[in-house]
Amino acid sequence: MIKKVIISILLVFFVGLSLSESLDTKSSEQLDSALTRSLTTFAVARGLNGLVSVIQGTEVNLSPAGVGATFAPGQLLDPVNDMVERFSWVMLMSSVSIGVQEMMLHLGKTTLFKILCTVITLLFLLQLWLPKLQLPWRVEWSFKVVVVLAVLRFSVPMLVMMNEAVYTHVLEPKYEHAFNEVSKTSDEVQAMIEEVQTKQSRVEKESSFLDSFNVSQKYENYKLELKKSVDRFIDKFNDAMDSIIRLITVFIINSIIIPLAALWLFVYGLGSILRREFVLEL
Repeated sequence: MIKKVIISILLVFFVGLSLSESLDTKSSEQLDSALTRSLTTFAVARGLNGLVSVIQGTEVNLSPAGVGATFAPGQLLDPVNDMVERFSWVMLMSSVSIGVQEMMLHLGKTTLFKILCTVITLLFLLQLWLPKLQLPWRVEWSFKVVVVLAVLRFSVPMLVMMNEAVYTHVLEPKYEHAFNEVSKTSDEVQAMIEEVQTKQSRVEKESSFLDSFNVSQKYENYKLELKKSVDRFIDKFNDAMDSIIRLITVFIINSIIIPLAALWLFVYGLGSILRREFVLEL
């Protein structure tokens, strides 16, 4: 009798919590916050990728001393471009992962699913308390169905809240610092690109003047100056690499590792429940 009372109280609590909007609202807010964070970081990653592409496409076409010459120092940034591309890919996967969680949360809080959980739970309680309806196999499988529905109903909200707790108490300081550093680097590189583009335009306009005096040494000086600018770009990106790696780590843990681990636990738990025999009648 005590066991029946405890199970009944837990199932009534399950139905009440399932019909309540408080859990869904809190989970939705946390997912929206995580998605905003992920998309903002993804935008910064794509911005960095675009800046690297601009630098790599920088060429200076001159004709010093009557000899055509093309200088493209931006190709030195190929390793940086590879790293930024991987950063963008991780952020895209993170955003997709959060989007999938949001869709699953929406499915779990639909009216149809809530009604299904309520009806099946009430049918199980009727079987539990009315002797005429009690058949061992029917009670056992009804209980398993109720447990499976409970896992499906609350697994995503639990995952979202656990993920947000890990982020808030462990990962947030690392994320904030790394994101600010990468954003600062992006702004500084943008300013440096504008400076280089101004120099490039000035060099190309003066090329005919330089050619008329046959002073190719000035062209070499300009080329050396542009090479130094590219070296500054590389140093700036290298300074940001640590922050980029930290951001990648934060989102891999928060959006990939934890959801996959939780999914494995849920699947393993459901399998254990379905294989186990329950004795509920006392």
